[in-house]
Amino acid sequence: MSIHVLIHPEVVHAYRKYADFKDGDVYRLYVRTAGPGTGGLFFAIDKGRQEDITDEDAVFPVEGVTFYIIPADFWYFNGGTLSYNRLLGEYGFEFDNPELA
Repeated sequence: MSIHVLIHPEVVHAYRKYADFKDGDVYRLYVRTAGPGTGGLFFAIDKGRQEDITDEDAVFPVEGVTFYIIPADFWYFNGGTLSYNRLLGEYGFEFDNPELA
């Protein structure tokens, strides 16, 4: 199964500034559940390695950085957009998926 996720280049630019992302880095996007009283699910990111990526994973190269999503998390990301709003500062990352509404 293939999925569609739009990751805006501004996301990588912000991660380079605030989290020291570099060309060639690999990161896994995944679904994380929030603790009590926080209201649900949100996206999370972990540093990975190229060899962590399997043939079943969805891979998104953006501005020299590779993001990947494992099949168990496709339902959350498919049809979504990951963007960065600089007006929100260092933590201005936003994920929107109308498929989940």
